[in-house]
Amino acid sequence: MMKRRTFIKSVGALGFTASLPAMFSSELIRRAAAAPALNEVYFMAPSVMPQVINVFLYGGPSELAGNLTNIEDINGNSQNPYPADLLRAIMDEEGKITPNGFWSDAGGEAMEDMLASGDMSIYRTVYRRKHNSRAHRPSIFSCLTGNLDINSSPGMGTTLAAVLYKNQNVLGKPIEEFVLPFVSFEGASTAFLSGAGNPLPLAIRSISLDRRFNNPYFRSGNAQFNTALDNLAAQMSTGADTRYANAFAGFRTRQDLEQRIGGFALTLNDTGSLPLLPVGDVDAGDNGRLRYPDTRYTDRIKAAVTLAIANPDSLFIAVGGGIGGWDDHDSAIERYTDRMQALMTTLRAATKHIKYATRPGGGSTGNIIINVFGDFGRNVNLNNSMGWDHGNNQNFYTFGGADLRPAGALGKIVGKTERFGSSKKNRQFTRPVADSYEFEPTAIAATMYSWFGVQNPEVLTRDAKYSLQGETAIDETEPGEAPMFP
Repeated sequence: MMKRRTFIKSVGALGFTASLPAMFSSELIRRAAAAPALNEVYFMAPSVMPQVINVFLYGGPSELAGNLTNIEDINGNSQNPYPADLLRAIMDEEGKITPNGFWSDAGGEAMEDMLASGDMSIYRTVYRRKHNSRAHRPSIFSCLTGNLDINSSPGMGTTLAAVLYKNQNVLGKPIEEFVLPFVSFEGASTAFLSGAGNPLPLAIRSISLDRRFNNPYFRSGNAQFNTALDNLAAQMSTGADTRYANAFAGFRTRQDLEQRIGGFALTLNDTGSLPLLPVGDVDAGDNGRLRYPDTRYTDRIKAAVTLAIANPDSLFIAVGGGIGGWDDHDSAIERYTDRMQALMTTLRAATKHIKYATRPGGGSTGNIIINVFGDFGRNVNLNNSMGWDHGNNQNFYTFGGADLRPAGALGKIVGKTERFGSSKKNRQFTRPVADSYEFEPTAIAATMYSWFGVQNPEVLTRDAKYSLQGETAIDETEPGEAPMFP
């Protein structure tokens, strides 16, 4: 019997659907289900306010970097064999596979470091059962909205903003007084899709920044012309600050934000502000301070972490865009290993940045969480183009947040898999074994809502067609697996 958490609860506003006349369409029901059921949310202000950095790997990353536990069976049945130097580790302990079954050359050593230090946990059985799509658009949208009705659901960041706005009377201060509470470092993000039924005040809508804290849509122009235009506007607007008070208040707010963002940018560019690390730490530079690796992911992840540390008001930060490129249908292995190595060494530096940082105003950084996942997993069969096609199962990597997670939530691997599919055929993938803990990708959104105080996150993730009860939060007390090679 598959081990899965269940949560039996009335579907509230959807309880009437069984008696609806037949003429009512299923589309109407889906729309009713998809809108965030804010009136049904049971909210309690968290004792520790989280800050979540959501790193999304567009293209669907293979799980193999974090899960080589089935590699002998995979290789024995693959259309094309895996590289011999990868497989030799099973027989002569060359080290290509780490003790916990990570791919050494694909970030495995960095993962072992973060696992041992208690800064990371990996869930190996994020398995899409309820709506078994392996297409990019529905998979991306369902992951980043936390709902399978992708055409009617706002993004998870927008839903969180609406929940906090509705319940701001029990927060420490009104959510509209938070500075940059919702930020995207990838431009327009699906995580911030607007919700038609729940328009948000301008002050708490997401703002887009680039890796240097600039407006990513800004187009530089003629400086002399811009100055002349500003002077003309000042002459023409005499008295307008009284007649159009709200508009001018908005401009003043923008100026205030620009000054604050400029301060964050100075922090980002000041290498002296990076924390000192313990003597001999692999990520310490010559001056003993943290040194990020020079990778394609460093700028965005470092910017997100810098913002979270410098500005506790930034509650949900989306990072993606340049962190895509995982659609490995051909010539996969070499590019994938380099990519995963770059990602995991960057994340190792980021966890140390958080762990050893000193906030400008003091206080712990143990409320900052980094979540990493993608649209779907991939087949484990090496196809005739030496790549992996789209699959069902993926890894969920989560880092930090010790101040708000339950005891034992970090420093473990959860979930066991088995290879499934016909030998020497393309459609071979891993799936959870019968007694393994597993969850749907939309449970990641439910978990994020629960960290922020939503006691019944299933009402925000339910779907009338595929998931009537919705998804509960991940059970972070699930025990971890023993090392593959003790």
